[in-house]
Amino acid sequence: MEQFLQKAGAGSCSLERREQVRELAVGRMQRSELPDEDRLRWGRLALAAISGKYADGLTQQAMAEAAHVRVYMIREFGTGDADAVRDLSALCSDILRHLGVSYEVAVRLSEEWRAAPREQMLHLRRIKNMLAALLPVRALLDSDDPVIRETLVWLDLVPRLP
Repeated sequence: MEQFLQKAGAGSCSLERREQVRELAVGRMQRSELPDEDRLRWGRLALAAISGKYADGLTQQAMAEAAHVRVYMIREFGTGDADAVRDLSALCSDILRHLGVSYEVAVRLSEEWRAAPREQMLHLRRIKNMLAALLPVRALLDSDDPVIRETLVWLDLVPRLP
């Protein structure tokens, strides 16, 4: 599967096929009877499939999908500064970079989202999806790292988003 994705290239593999690989890889990553090394490889394969699925750039949807996989890997196998996939600060930084609006704007929009145009509602929903991925590891977000502190502020906004 790893070789298949590497050889497939961005345009030569259908979105449906990449989604099938992602689903299979996520399922295998979650199989506790497999050795941890294998489960981590499956997790990385899921991330590669997600990346290929959104080859035109890591969109907010791709970021949300990748964040859920990475959070699962962090919960199951711990954080790892040497492993970019399991680096919690790096994940928070990636998510913050993809939000697309400032915190102040997001707060204002969250107060009036019911009357907002559809596209604005969807943007807020994508923000919520990215941030909500972090909720299972919120207890691990206790660092003095400025990225972690900023992420915690954003997480308080999640219940107010559509």
